Amino acid sequence: MAVIKFCEQNIKLPETNKTIKTLHQKQYDNIEICIVDCFRRCLKCRIKPFCRIQLITIEANNEENLVKKIIQTVQKEKQ
Repeated sequence: MAVIKFCEQNIKLPETNKTIKTLHQKQYDNIEICIVDCFRRCLKCRIKPFCRIQLITIEANNEENLVKKIIQTVQKEKQ
């Protein structure tokens, strides 16, 4: 199971919040979502949505692209 970590500051962005809702709605079996403390990416968390899977940081300009990147990364991790 892949643990996808979102910064507590970054989830204040509407696009990040939409990403989390989309992931919950689709109910992926191999994904667990966690909200964690600051990632120490000062001010970047207020610009665009991002998350971390293990030590990989995934960024996108919008919710749709972030979801796609998350799914692609999770599928690569499984292989």
